[in-house]
Amino acid sequence: MASHQPAYQTAEPCELPDASTLRAHLTRFDHLDSFEIFARKPHLSMVEIYAALLGQLPAAFKHLLVLRSLLVKPLGIAGVGYRELTTKIDTSRPYATGEKIGRWTLYDQRPDEIITGADDKHLDFRVSVLRDQQTEGSARVVLSTGVMTHNAFGRAYLATILRFHRFGVTQLLTNASRGERV
Repeated sequence: MASHQPAYQTAEPCELPDASTLRAHLTRFDHLDSFEIFARKPHLSMVEIYAALLGQLPAAFKHLLVLRSLLVKPLGIAGVGYRELTTKIDTSRPYATGEKIGRWTLYDQRPDEIITGADDKHLDFRVSVLRDQQTEGSARVVLSTGVMTHNAFGRAYLATILRFHRFGVTQLLTNASRGERV
């Protein structure tokens, strides 16, 4: 049977799905965005979907994140090392709230959503990976990011990285689709 889906799908912006619990995880949002792709493998566990999206960073992204970490470390902002970015997410085990899944803390896990993030002195952020069931056997995967800034530095930092963030998220989702990981 011929598929009506393209060989891979480019991520597209969308609204935060009503099914997401992301809004409950920060007291306000200074930034909120969502991007979606069609899920070819909606049967995967949420940890497998999360790892397929956020555990497969292209080498160029890894280098940029390490460079970013080196630049912001003197400002007291937490960073990430190359080793942390290359460590695979273990998809064979359950994760508990408060544990690290990849490089971020797990805040919530539901049958169709994982919320991770981090808190820092300049801003707090949460990332939601949601499997949104469309019809029987069909789903979309939505990656949403919410940010709450704490001060002028956080607002300036957010304004600086948003263009890179949007590009990076669309690339992560598109690459997961292209690689048929989700």
